[in-house]
Amino acid sequence: MSQRPDNSPTASRPSRASIKSKADKSPSALRLILSSDFGEPHVWEFTGPRAVVLGRGGVSAVKLPDSGDFLAVSRHHAVIELSRNRATLRDLCSLNGTFINGHLVSRREEDRGPGFAVTGFGVQVKDGDIVTLAGLFNFRLGLVDESSYDLPAAISPVEINPNCPACGRPHNPIPLSKCADVLCADCRPNPLASLKLFKAGLTRRAKNLEPLKGLRVTRTLGRGSTSVVFLVERKDTKIQMALKVMSPAISDNEWARKSFLREVAIGRALKHNNVTKLYDFGYYGGAYFYLMEFCPGGNSEEKRQAAGGRMDPLAALRVILPVLDGLNYLHNVKLAAAKVEEHVSPQSRGLVHRDLKPANIFLGGPDGSCPKIADIGVGKLYNNSLTYGFTRTGSVAGSPATMPRQQVINFKRAGPEVDVWAAAASLYKLLTGDYPRDFPDKEDPWRVVLNVAPKPILERRADLPANLARVIDEALVDNPAIIHQQALSLKTALIKAAQLDGLKVDES
Repeated sequence: MSQRPDNSPTASRPSRASIKSKADKSPSALRLILSSDFGEPHVWEFTGPRAVVLGRGGVSAVKLPDSGDFLAVSRHHAVIELSRNRATLRDLCSLNGTFINGHLVSRREEDRGPGFAVTGFGVQVKDGDIVTLAGLFNFRLGLVDESSYDLPAAISPVEINPNCPACGRPHNPIPLSKCADVLCADCRPNPLASLKLFKAGLTRRAKNLEPLKGLRVTRTLGRGSTSVVFLVERKDTKIQMALKVMSPAISDNEWARKSFLREVAIGRALKHNNVTKLYDFGYYGGAYFYLMEFCPGGNSEEKRQAAGGRMDPLAALRVILPVLDGLNYLHNVKLAAAKVEEHVSPQSRGLVHRDLKPANIFLGGPDGSCPKIADIGVGKLYNNSLTYGFTRTGSVAGSPATMPRQQVINFKRAGPEVDVWAAAASLYKLLTGDYPRDFPDKEDPWRVVLNVAPKPILERRADLPANLARVIDEALVDNPAIIHQQALSLKTALIKAAQLDGLKVDES
């Protein structure tokens, strides 16, 4: 949010009131930003008052494909009603239900026709909430009060580049911004356009873009619902790094912006061989970025696939054992000085990852063989039983496939044991090609986690060493409690089992 201009009588900087007509007494309006986390990233923006219908039908403002898994979504599944000052989510009597932050809003009974809903009440939604259709497809909500924007004091509209730096088309009207370069509405949702925005800023020698000087983008490494990661290298030294860029359309979402900057603050404070390094960050024209360590070996999920779907036990242990060292570091590191939370006790220590899985275990180092924990965006600080989370009460984030019951029941206060369980689940996946639980189509994944026990690993792969299989099954017990509460406890048990099975593992 931009700084408000000085309201003193001598201030010469323009305010929003000086630009708008004094006769304009229109009430505030909400802008809704929806971003998807399935398939190719998409962003939709709407300004109230209006009704935004989500579904497969032709009149849906957010229209999903009419094929494949999307058939679980009703033609007119749900609606978000935007008024001048609030947004309300309502289910339109869908068969498979609408969920907010993992909790059912409403659905119709299967043996009744449309109109017979479990509940008929709408739910007021807030910035950063997650809306799920049919238990399968998630949308993150961004809500921006358009009346809260003031003209920044740093620049006046006439000083702004009249053309979009990405597509070259003229702005109409000229936007109010404190930055000389601004992406147009069509280019804002596209993180690729942010590269052209950064290039324009570099020609102006923007101070915030100094970390990007001398870098060349070589290829795209991956895409998410809110960002894109590029491989870059320094032109003089040929050193390679990963550049993560957040779409300006998403950075308007206060929750997403704070989450991104929080990830930067935590990442810069972490120093361990088995945790990815974050080097620098910056922003320009509403687009945020950071530079992090490039891992030439890809991630462990890709390595499993390259091994034919199942990894050799010794190879899988060489991935997970160092990861447990990294988790032990995260669970005990002192982070209060990093200022990653507004209200953190000086005695607080430790970070719980909360989304560990094979795709978040990268392989770095010169030869691409050193396991490193990545993607700490949904992590939280903790101090004994007192937590300092970045999560709303009742919300759930992470991947249900590598999540124990305890994390679903009380996500906000999840402790280190949930990461230890996720590490065992990741080892299970690397060895078998499957996760500990089966997730049938059209079933609520959170309900599966709560009600279905993990399948014994020998039922997935009968040729695994017996002692290793036993330790993995024990580590995946989560009812009533998780056995291994600390990362080093599981590491010790795995090493001992491997030795009993005749596997030579590194004990360091």
